Amino acid sequence: MTRSSARSTLPAPLRGDHTTTDVCTSEDALTSAGTRIPAAELRARRVAREAGRWRTFAAERTRMRPGTLDAKALDACAFSVHHGASSFAVPSKLVGTSRHQPLLRSLALDPDTSWLALDLGARGDHLVVSRGGRVLGRVQPKHLGWVRPLVPFGLTVHLARVTGTDASGQGRGYRLGCNVAFGHVGKALGRLDETMTGPGGDGAGSGALRLVVSNGVTETTRDRIGILVRPEYEAITGDAEDVVLWRTAEGVARASVPHAARHSPTGIEWGYGGSGPADLALSVLLALVGERAANALYQRFKHEVVARVPETGGVLRAADVRAWVERQAA
Repeated sequence: MTRSSARSTLPAPLRGDHTTTDVCTSEDALTSAGTRIPAAELRARRVAREAGRWRTFAAERTRMRPGTLDAKALDACAFSVHHGASSFAVPSKLVGTSRHQPLLRSLALDPDTSWLALDLGARGDHLVVSRGGRVLGRVQPKHLGWVRPLVPFGLTVHLARVTGTDASGQGRGYRLGCNVAFGHVGKALGRLDETMTGPGGDGAGSGALRLVVSNGVTETTRDRIGILVRPEYEAITGDAEDVVLWRTAEGVARASVPHAARHSPTGIEWGYGGSGPADLALSVLLALVGERAANALYQRFKHEVVARVPETGGVLRAADVRAWVERQAA
């Protein structure tokens, strides 16, 4: 039982879709210098730049040795260019597949599963890859450090190949494995950069919003002390009490504090004023400052902080939240 080679064409979501400003709209494009350069070459250059950025990003978040990272970046760059990916993609393989052989076997027998989009979600300290609610395996621990922070910014995962052979064709006496490709890595890195620095590179990105109150008016500023909504990856370096807000692969809002259900029994939310954000505000304050302050301040916290959290989520430092509560009593 073998799958077709992973050299098959990538699906539209991973191929160059010719809609971004750095991918030309025809086979050739005029550069600023007036030289005609094929679109494929322009894309290859961009993927190579993204590979360098990924190498730097991953080096700070993994225990892989420099030589291993260099080889991985080069291999992934070649993989992305060869398959015509619209953004830098990283091939990998899953671990923990031995418990999920029936699903892997069904995928191996299906000729229409090349580059199938898979689901990625958290389960304890692991990231699990699944299809239709059925688990295929886990992301390798050495990749968790760079994969996890990019999930809220558009990183995807796709089936590349089910590995394993069986001469008898009966599915006995061997174990199937699963190769995958993390897609849109380059674009996710770009979105993360914008969150941290803003599109203009001025440090005022949506994920770096400082919220303060002056004479009853909410302001956005970089110069005054307020609550900084930090990018999700900063949870790695923060305090254990910091509140991490993220979305599952299905877009469901999640928080690292228990849900205090008062207005929204179906769950929390952020980014606007409503029942879901009200419950999140209450949940955050109950976890960090106690019931009395939480009950008194959660609606204000909802309007001034929770309603302005970016769609993708972020990190609320526990120290910032407590300082905000203290300022309300001043």
